[in-house]
Amino acid sequence: MTKIEKGEEIMTRKLRNKILGDSLIWVIIAAFVVIMLFPFVYILSTALKSDTDLATSVGRILPKAAQWENFTKAWQLLDFPKCFFNSFIVAIAVTALTIFLCSLAAYVFTRLEFKGRNIVFILYLSTMMIPITVRLIPSYNLCRNLNMLDTYMGMILPQVAWSIPFGTFLMRQFYMGIPKQLDEAAKIDGANHFQIFWKILLPNTKSSMTTLGIYTFISAWNNLIWMLLSVRSEGKWTVTLGISSICGASVIKQPTWNLIMGVIVIGMIPVLILFFAFQKYFMQSVAATGIK
Repeated sequence: MTKIEKGEEIMTRKLRNKILGDSLIWVIIAAFVVIMLFPFVYILSTALKSDTDLATSVGRILPKAAQWENFTKAWQLLDFPKCFFNSFIVAIAVTALTIFLCSLAAYVFTRLEFKGRNIVFILYLSTMMIPITVRLIPSYNLCRNLNMLDTYMGMILPQVAWSIPFGTFLMRQFYMGIPKQLDEAAKIDGANHFQIFWKILLPNTKSSMTTLGIYTFISAWNNLIWMLLSVRSEGKWTVTLGISSICGASVIKQPTWNLIMGVIVIGMIPVLILFFAFQKYFMQSVAATGIK
């Protein structure tokens, strides 16, 4: 066998291995996508089934005929305008406060020099290791002592406190990638710390703030455990509490599963709209994180 033939054989083997490797990666990705999308497909397909389909087509994923009127019936099961209003108030407030406070804290940990800064930051992050279930009891007792149960303040502030450690860590990583020469140039022009923070750092971290905002908004929107503890009156129900009340109703009063799934689909719509609306900034943040 000549050298040329050996070279061609090696190249053919490498190409074959590359094709096999790429094919395996794509198979794994496709399997992961199917696993992740299956619950959404199942929820939507169940919401579109008729009562007869639910009883007779056990194991069938797709409905025989889509029953779009199920969403109209599902809308009537809950006071959705009020639930959406409460959920938006809580989620938007939690998101705005978390972004602002985490941005300020990240500025302190990246731009201000003080003794023991790294130790304080480590202690700060160590609170992330405390399970959410452990935080519920002291948070509940604190809100009860401050008469904040069944109020928007009681629904919002504990979630902000729980979101701050991770948010600060995320914003700090992006602030560390911004050259400090920009700060020094601003100081020469007479800018103070808040002006540097507001006019230099924040405009350069829009993608990271968007990522933190999406994550925080979805977490606040989907929060159920704290809502069950802190909300007493039906007028303060969020979407998750409304869905929970329907799923937890007695067998006699509980709607059929196609209507329950319809309620869940309606409750998911705002989150999906938010993600797709800010998807560009989210992907920019992921790409920037990968580069760093």
